[in-house]
Amino acid sequence: MLPTRQLRVAVVAFAVLAVACGDLTRPKATYANALSTYTIYGLTNAPATASTALSFLGGASHANASFLFDVAFDLDASGRAVIYPVRTLAGAAVGTTKRVGLQTVAGSFDLLRMVPQTGYDTVNVKTVSPGTVLAVELRDATACFSYSLITSQFLYAKLVVDSINTVAKKIYIRTVVDPNCGYFSVVPDSVPTQ
Repeated sequence: MLPTRQLRVAVVAFAVLAVACGDLTRPKATYANALSTYTIYGLTNAPATASTALSFLGGASHANASFLFDVAFDLDASGRAVIYPVRTLAGAAVGTTKRVGLQTVAGSFDLLRMVPQTGYDTVNVKTVSPGTVLAVELRDATACFSYSLITSQFLYAKLVVDSINTVAKKIYIRTVVDPNCGYFSVVPDSVPTQ
């Protein structure tokens, strides 16, 4: 057993190292955040193979019973975009491996640099008008696999509906996805530090 003085010195040295090096349980970010634009059809009356859903890491896709998407889109009677987290459509079928949380944030898409760390709604559908910005929290065991329970299992992103063509049933969106687990920065084309 270490004497009390040596134990205190070791604890102080570890604390200084942790502050200087950042979060020791989080892997260093290595990938740049990606800005993407998509044209998505609403689920109702969409062409049979049209993109009606989005996987934040994989891109636009067609919502189907495989539930290999993160969010699906539709239009309401007022012409606003309706965004369904996968769990609202799939129920418990994807409850253990994938969870998507959405949160409306104030301000513009371009000025949002960091998404919130808490407050994500993983249960309810979001109905938004063009210009409304959503922060996204994505838990996907296949994307953030870790042997450690301490390491973050979440990816973060931001999404905005830029415009809607109600006649063609098309929703035009932009996203920025941070592909590094546990980082909250959503600045395009940058490797996050936070």
